[in-house]
Amino acid sequence: MPLMFRLWFLIFEIAITEYAALGWSFDNTAKVFNGQEVSSYTSSIPSVSLITCGSTCFSRKRNGMCNICGYDKVSKTCFLSDDSEDEIIFTSNDSKVVLKPVETVCESSEYLVNGGDPVSDDQFSASSVFQDLPNHGASKARLHSLPSSTSIGAWAVGTKDANQYIQVQLNGLSQVVGVAVQGRPLKANGCCDQRVTSYKVLYSWNCQQFLTVNDTNGMEMIFAGNTDQDTVVTSMLPKQVLALCVRINPVTWSSHIILRFDILGCRVFDGNKDQDTVETSILPSQVTALCARVNPVAYVDHISLRFDILGCPLN
Repeated sequence: MPLMFRLWFLIFEIAITEYAALGWSFDNTAKVFNGQEVSSYTSSIPSVSLITCGSTCFSRKRNGMCNICGYDKVSKTCFLSDDSEDEIIFTSNDSKVVLKPVETVCESSEYLVNGGDPVSDDQFSASSVFQDLPNHGASKARLHSLPSSTSIGAWAVGTKDANQYIQVQLNGLSQVVGVAVQGRPLKANGCCDQRVTSYKVLYSWNCQQFLTVNDTNGMEMIFAGNTDQDTVVTSMLPKQVLALCVRINPVTWSSHIILRFDILGCRVFDGNKDQDTVETSILPSQVTALCARVNPVAYVDHISLRFDILGCPLN
């Protein structure tokens, strides 16, 4: 019997701020230390919650606007500070808090498209396909694909412009940390020198509303593509993102827009849409464990859950 998680609330991390408009809280982590306060601050934000302060602190640090943050539980004020950890003041007043932003990443990322739990062909889609030929279709774009009687071994666009994309719906909500790309595999006769030389990455938690991965300055990030057909070029995102669908949008190319690709990351499990319905998620393969942790990644209002672990004892 496969080991299974039974989860009773939504999955957490403190909150990727772009999702706030969609009614979710997503983020990376700001660790909270009670009985501490910053020695100085550059600005303050009144009348905010501790969670909002943590989310703000994380995004401001990413943009170089602070290092750590203080929070006063009584006045509900968030203090943005350039203090180092050595400058933190320890106090017996538990209403004083210091928040230290920490970006969490997948402990062991894997290929999410064609790895141990590969997606099906119908989970691929594209803006266009060369002459609508099936052997040039989006599902032919798996990393390390080779030419065959039914495939050129890659995806090829029908329209050569910077508005094209290839999309994959992952097998479940996942933390995405990177992208790996290849060009068109060479045939025995040397055809063809075709590859994407730069691209953007877009992602969505619902496969309808997409966000573009930005650099640390808030600008749309351009990733380096391939300089030959077969070398796998892997680019890590500046921060992990939570996604169900990922798009690769070619920006520049050699001869024709053609690529093979995979997505690096780790799977997370669906949580709850209400308080009482039991949501059961099955691991892609059973594991042997003495201890198990449930790590919330997204949540509504507050992190709260009831859970159980399903499996069978070994003794």
